[in-house]
Amino acid sequence: MNQAVFVYATSLSVAALVLYGAVRYFWRRPSQGTETSYGPPPPEVLVLGRTRVGVGRSLLIVEVEGRRLLLGSTAHHWTPIADLGLARHHGADDDSNSIEAELARAVEASRQRRGGKRS
Repeated sequence: MNQAVFVYATSLSVAALVLYGAVRYFWRRPSQGTETSYGPPPPEVLVLGRTRVGVGRSLLIVEVEGRRLLLGSTAHHWTPIADLGLARHHGADDDSNSIEAELARAVEASRQRRGGKRS
């Protein structure tokens, strides 16, 4: 009888370990940087310009999914500041990547949307 209990306990332990391994193998999370069939790939984020505005604070222009965004960053937080609209084609204008040029373009577009005069 003791031998039968030992065989059943061993069989049950092996089955539990196989089940645990199968669950871990098939339900594992994909590692960073690998593409999976679980959904669309994450959007590519391009940093187009960065200007420091203080100790540990920066303004950044990034391009995500065809749009340019102005972001503020500190040591602990990221804050979206403005949507600068559709991105220009790369190589259209060398000055277009500077923060000053993008801000001027965003201000001009905002004025035009509100019906203001061009400066």
